[in-house]
Amino acid sequence: MKQRQEILSGILNNYYEAGNNPGNSISSNDLKKGGLTNEVYRIWKKLDGQNDLYPLEFGGWDMILEKFILELDEEQHFNRYRGITLESFAYHVSNCFEISDYIKYCSTKEQDCLKKSSWGKYWTSPSSELQFGKPGINGDLNGNGSPRWRQRAYYDYLRDVFAIVYQVRLIRISIYDKLIISGRIRTIGELLDDNCQGNNAEILKFIDQKIKVIR
Repeated sequence: MKQRQEILSGILNNYYEAGNNPGNSISSNDLKKGGLTNEVYRIWKKLDGQNDLYPLEFGGWDMILEKFILELDEEQHFNRYRGITLESFAYHVSNCFEISDYIKYCSTKEQDCLKKSSWGKYWTSPSSELQFGKPGINGDLNGNGSPRWRQRAYYDYLRDVFAIVYQVRLIRISIYDKLIISGRIRTIGELLDDNCQGNNAEILKFIDQKIKVIR
């Protein structure tokens, strides 16, 4: 079965032109100019960041198009740690996704995250342990929990902060976002799992609506 991101990329690449990569790091000076230095540090510490030198570089973007960048958030992106980042006041000036929906997904979909991400590199990694300490027992969120979950939440947050600081048009789509098709409620995740071309127009319409909100 094709991965959801691969399927969505195929849909978008047939409709939008490719865009230029804006980079994947925030300079400390630009962060300061944006008034977010202390706030990023606060979120880092709330996630139990292990030292004062918090990173400002993250991994690649999911999909870079001419008009926007799109991040597809799957099960592993919704848990208590991402919920911590969503408390940041940085989101008061961001409209790249429905914050209230994402907060809800973080509190109601954590079991989905556990089913997918409670083992191996989903749970911990050498780099995440350097940043957030040793892990707890696989699948046990009491105590130390998952350093990789914390790292993923922090990097998602950095991407959002990057979009704010550099005024990049970023759109986040969750697999739990809902559409109504022929009177039936379907989620983005279900539509991508179906991998049916008949759904492509509805997915594109959904994304077009998101683009119109982003300024």
